[in-house]
Amino acid sequence: MNCCIGIDIATHGIRLAWVSRRRGSRILRGTWARDLPSGEAAVGDAGMDALLEEALRGVHLRASANVVVGLPCKNVFFHDLTTELERHEDVRRIVKFELEDDFPVPFEDLIVDIGGHYQRGEREHKYLIAAVNRSEIAGWNRAVEKTGRRCSMHTTDVCALEAVARAAQLDSGDAPLVLLHADGQRAILGILCQGNLLVARHFVCPGPPDAVGAMLAREVELTCRGAFGRECRQTSRVLLSGPDEFIRQLSGRLSEETGRDVQLIDLSSVIQSSDGSQPDGQFTVALGLALMGLSPAGHQLDFLNADTSQVDRIVRSKAKRGAIVAGALLAVILALSGVGAIKEFMRLETEHAGLRREIRAIFLEVCPQEKKIVNELAQMTEHLSSLQKERDTLAKAIGERIHPLRILHILSEKLASDKEISISLCSIKDRAVYVTGTGAFESVEQFMEKLRQVPEFSSVELEDVTRSRSADRPEFRLLIKVKDG
Repeated sequence: MNCCIGIDIATHGIRLAWVSRRRGSRILRGTWARDLPSGEAAVGDAGMDALLEEALRGVHLRASANVVVGLPCKNVFFHDLTTELERHEDVRRIVKFELEDDFPVPFEDLIVDIGGHYQRGEREHKYLIAAVNRSEIAGWNRAVEKTGRRCSMHTTDVCALEAVARAAQLDSGDAPLVLLHADGQRAILGILCQGNLLVARHFVCPGPPDAVGAMLAREVELTCRGAFGRECRQTSRVLLSGPDEFIRQLSGRLSEETGRDVQLIDLSSVIQSSDGSQPDGQFTVALGLALMGLSPAGHQLDFLNADTSQVDRIVRSKAKRGAIVAGALLAVILALSGVGAIKEFMRLETEHAGLRREIRAIFLEVCPQEKKIVNELAQMTEHLSSLQKERDTLAKAIGERIHPLRILHILSEKLASDKEISISLCSIKDRAVYVTGTGAFESVEQFMEKLRQVPEFSSVELEDVTRSRSADRPEFRLLIKVKDG
């Protein structure tokens, strides 16, 4: 695109910068500022929506131009992630697993993107992860659409400062570069290292330069020490931006407090103004946002295009294209290998015929009594099943037989201590044992009681009692049933 407008949303108002590109040069076409009434804070989005609509009304820009919205850092959640992974696609896959519990909003309600990448060692990579509530994106999309335009990118203000530093070629070298934007209401703080954003912070900072200078110096020092620890280098510069009059008074105090070189951003080295004038530094963030939309270079933090639904659509589109290409390649391969496939088919047919002959020969050997041959494999399977059933029946019958020697051993053991009983006949049929003998009534009762205690017997019953013809003792007949198993 040749035109882009950057929208800087602050707590106290809105700043707009309209930038176009012509013959390789970036030209600032105009800036607009709209502030809330003094002492009034925005309640919800209604107040800011009205300011945005009022500001865009004066921009005669076609609806197809890029519109980049910079979300305030206070509405964006930042977190560090250290890993061995180098590719951004791989890092995005593990963010939910690694940082799901570290954000104050349920992860399903967030849109997550990578804000910066810093390589600390050979295999140690530190990523600045940024997340924003999905409803925040939807709200500002609606606000811009009310003006007849559509958002092309959602990013954050600290990334706009990075874009300005890149455009001014101030991010070169290995020494860290501290980005600081202050306007008497807010402060945006970031650190560039190895040309990438390493730290992003945002805090309220109301007051004149003399009142906020010491606080800003302290925040710069704490941020640098938190990022680099003992390796914090005092040689790192501070790139300061903000309203011109404000930062001119602030720069001296900040340099004195931090002991660092404080450099003011010269916007004339970044962009040319259409009327020859230099824009005020209060539009630095808006200008950086417009530059991001005008000349995308490499990876940029963009919540709008990092939305999961859009990523899924891109993945499905790539998969569809991949399937079409794979199908075309398969058709070419099949066409080239057609002759070889026919030869392979003929070889398999020959092997199949030989295998059928071998099966028939085995069938005639296994089932010589079978005269009617219909399906060799099915008939051999049926024959094998019949043999298997016979074997199982025989094994079951053998397993269920009562062992006579065990029965005789038990009877003789129980009679060993009783001389009043004699057994004349013992027969076994199925699982029933019939015992015939003579003995006194008391002895027979005791003998039955002993047999009932045998674990192999399920029941012991007295079937008959008669008077013996050859003895004066009664003759009895017992039925003993043996348990299964």
